[in-house]
Amino acid sequence: MVLCYAVLTAGRFAHRESIEKVSGGSPTPEQVHFFSLENHISPRTPPAFLWHTVEDDCVPVENALLFAAALQSRHIPFECHIYQKGGHGMSLCTREVGTPSPHCATWFPLCAGWLDGLFGFRA
Repeated sequence: MVLCYAVLTAGRFAHRESIEKVSGGSPTPEQVHFFSLENHISPRTPPAFLWHTVEDDCVPVENALLFAAALQSRHIPFECHIYQKGGHGMSLCTREVGTPSPHCATWFPLCAGWLDGLFGFRA
């Protein structure tokens, strides 16, 4: 799976608006646990490529970090790239889809290379 600035946790570092929408309001402790995907890593979890930015003011970077740590603890293959600069929703980081960021745009060829190494996928 490829996760770009994803909402992955419902706890301390949640994107509150997303969690409130999926939980139907203020989430209960059980819902927080349920919607925190780092709690549900299993041998059936697919390999993951994650990227995020530290400056994302919408979804905290800890979402990617917590999920990557959970993948590591369960020995699930993953690759995680954290960029210092850049906001939320950067897509391919090119002029065609928004504000260009040549540095963050490296995520796409890195992901293609990772997929190729894992699955023999050629972009």
